[in-house]
Amino acid sequence: MSSLVASVVPLALGAAVSPTLLALQLLVLTGTTRRLARAWALAAGAALVLAGFMVLCATALARIQPHHAHRSTSGAIVSFVAAGLLVGLAVRSRRARPTRGEQHGAGIAGRLATAPTVWFVGAGALGMVVNFSTLVLVLPAMHEITHATAGTSAQVTAAVVLFVITLLPVLVPVLAVSLLGHRADGALEAAHAWVGRNSRRIGTGVELVFALYLVVKGMGQLP
Repeated sequence: MSSLVASVVPLALGAAVSPTLLALQLLVLTGTTRRLARAWALAAGAALVLAGFMVLCATALARIQPHHAHRSTSGAIVSFVAAGLLVGLAVRSRRARPTRGEQHGAGIAGRLATAPTVWFVGAGALGMVVNFSTLVLVLPAMHEITHATAGTSAQVTAAVVLFVITLLPVLVPVLAVSLLGHRADGALEAAHAWVGRNSRRIGTGVELVFALYLVVKGMGQLP
């Protein structure tokens, strides 16, 4: 179990570095209207999409049942494909025009004042859908889980670890406000401003670092 979790955690941490989702959650929590209810709704929407994507990955990857001698080849292919997608995302992130995630955040900012709480479930879901780097990193992590030789309990544990760590950008801020109340406001405002200034650089850096990580990982998986 420990080795499977250890192989999943680096990818989960990379998936968790999500300026898009963090910016959305901080935007909600720095508001003044039903901010906790809205923030939990946003987290629920993101969690639903992530859970659905993980189930989809598990179902699709489970159909690939290679012989043991070729299992490492399938892992290498998944790693290389994910690395290529991350490089493509990094190139896109360097363009001058706003990314889809930035446009989505701007759209939410204009609708916060009057939007009903249930709308934030959809906002969180859409925030996860357009958060391509997170989903790309979840894919090889799910390959590790579905093709592990460990038992079912170990696979479930690794999937739960992946799920929780990936959702940290939306969970940590709302938990902080739930526990600390207005004492967390200063940190939220500072974090919101910092993420707003640096989200593109953060995203590009994560994409390139983990693209390199996946290339090295894929080469090590080749027979």
